[in-house]
Amino acid sequence: MPNQPQQPSARKELLRLVSRLSAAAERLRQQEIIAPLLPGGRIRTRIEGLIYEFKVQTSFAGWGRFRPRNEQEAEFLGEALPWERGAYLELWPALRMILLWPVPGPRASQAGLWLALPFNPSDAQQRFGFSQEPLPVLLCDPFNGAEAFERIIARVDGQTLWFDSADPRADPSHAAWLREASSASEGEHERFPAGLTATERRALLLWDLHRLETEILRQRSPATSTDLDAHSDARQGARGGSASTGLRVPEQLAQAQSRREQLAWLQQERQRLELTERLRHALAKADAVLHSYTVLPGPSGSATEILVEWSEEGRPYRYRSVIDPELTVVSSGICLSGRDRDFDLTSIVSVMRASPQSEEEMAE
Repeated sequence: MPNQPQQPSARKELLRLVSRLSAAAERLRQQEIIAPLLPGGRIRTRIEGLIYEFKVQTSFAGWGRFRPRNEQEAEFLGEALPWERGAYLELWPALRMILLWPVPGPRASQAGLWLALPFNPSDAQQRFGFSQEPLPVLLCDPFNGAEAFERIIARVDGQTLWFDSADPRADPSHAAWLREASSASEGEHERFPAGLTATERRALLLWDLHRLETEILRQRSPATSTDLDAHSDARQGARGGSASTGLRVPEQLAQAQSRREQLAWLQQERQRLELTERLRHALAKADAVLHSYTVLPGPSGSATEILVEWSEEGRPYRYRSVIDPELTVVSSGICLSGRDRDFDLTSIVSVMRASPQSEEEMAE
């Protein structure tokens, strides 16, 4: 038979393939993998041309080090070092973007999910097929420059965008002006500073639209509650009954939900105003000025750290300090030999003022 001589050869090839896969699986368990991990997600890696996907049992989210237990599971070894993270990201092409705002929600916060605009829309369209609409960027790190209106470098992994770093070629005064303009009253930023690009202007416009949409959604809750109350009063007057019996069950539920949303929003606004006043007061005691701040939520959604941008009164250079909700410094931005927590937001101003790292040295 003509096919019989080929059977031993085919069997040998199959055995070689099985042997190669077994050896690859053995080597796999001895390798350490650097990869990004999202909440509830999996990690992927390519070894000897084969793609493996592993499930990881951990609450960690970010850039990590992993070791395979078998061909389906891997164990978390610890957070990846900066140079390990950088080596991974350098494998993917870079895309310059402008950060807009973080996506709300505990899981989105844990994943460091922000929306961002391509800085050069035509380049993003031509190279990657991206639209001009805001795109999601994952694992944005405030300690590494992720802040509203900052120009960043993202790495393109297929249709996934990973945050790399702040763009060293960006003019920091642009992002600072945009943050101040975004918190200013309407009409106070009609004149744009020289050099502001079309994408940066669009980012401010989208921010204003986002803020307007948020305010409309917040205002709908009390409006809905008022409408339901009026409807209840009308039914009560017509029937001579009580308000509770006048409303149908779905209307009662809608009214209760509307009031809960209104109370939640009022509480959130009160907390925001109180925090803003605390930060301003703490800095003002040391003759410093608050420019902006970003609340960094933990996995539960509650604030764990606050990134504060401030300057000495009358001086242009801006500092960034990370503090906890009690205003104790977590990271001052300069080397304090691990003694950052010895200072609060007020006292760190004096430390910066007396630091040998003067404004001119930092600019250089």
